[in-house]
Amino acid sequence: MNYQIVINSRSGDGIFQDIEQQARLRQVFADHGHQVDLSVVEPDQLESTLKEKARSAGEILIVGGGDGTITTAARLLHGSGKTLGVLPLGTFNLEARDLKLPLDPFEAAEKLLDAETIPIDLLKVNGEYCMCATVIGFYPALAKARENFHGRSWWVKSLRIVREIATVAVASPALDLTITADGKTYHRRTRLTAFSPGGYEESVGLIPERKDLASGKLTAYVSEHLSRGQMLRAAFGYLTGNLLDMEKMTKIESSEITINVKRRTSIPTMIDGEILRISLPCRLEILPRALNVLRPKSESS
Repeated sequence: MNYQIVINSRSGDGIFQDIEQQARLRQVFADHGHQVDLSVVEPDQLESTLKEKARSAGEILIVGGGDGTITTAARLLHGSGKTLGVLPLGTFNLEARDLKLPLDPFEAAEKLLDAETIPIDLLKVNGEYCMCATVIGFYPALAKARENFHGRSWWVKSLRIVREIATVAVASPALDLTITADGKTYHRRTRLTAFSPGGYEESVGLIPERKDLASGKLTAYVSEHLSRGQMLRAAFGYLTGNLLDMEKMTKIESSEITINVKRRTSIPTMIDGEILRISLPCRLEILPRALNVLRPKSESS
């Protein structure tokens, strides 16, 4: 088989700018009798390259980068009939974790060679696409400093986030949020609200897990923790896997949600690691089984 691979050259500390590392990746596929069409491109060339590959022949496109790069590929491949393979090269690599892929790109490549194709849901946020999480509130500001998290252990990242919550979070204005879902309206004052395709399972550590990637539902997690003390307690609850059991948390499941914020026409938003502004009111809707992806067979259930 001839595999197409597109890699964001700036992801993974730029490891694949090195010709030797490119040759090493090609060898992984060659050892199994496959050829590789490998493109390592600058970020400003990424979308045009992905568009070109989405229109080309072949059933599988493997994309290397962080969650933002992977989501760009998902948006372009949605409806193309192609299957997306994920080569993790980001900071948190949420989609790779959900697919139970190794976080080492060469090990992940080996797993992709023995993978099955499964359909997963996508979340549409106004005109944007989301594979993992859309977050409003203080976290987009906090995420601007996330680049130096790369390569650090989860507990170092956890301590950093707790420290930043004590400063960045309480300095960010609370949002007067209105959520409409299934004919019900919720009014919440929040510094942090997250939306995801499917639901996350709480666990000890920084990174939660999604096991059902084709539930047909989107989930909203709304925190009403506003003071520094409340935010720090919520952070501890999150890191110990007990956040949803705490007071001042609301969980909403629906196929479609509309949000609005009092006295705002747009708000900063983080979608799969990328920060942008979304206009209000904002419509979030689930796209059931909208994209085919590769998942290692040995990890399927």
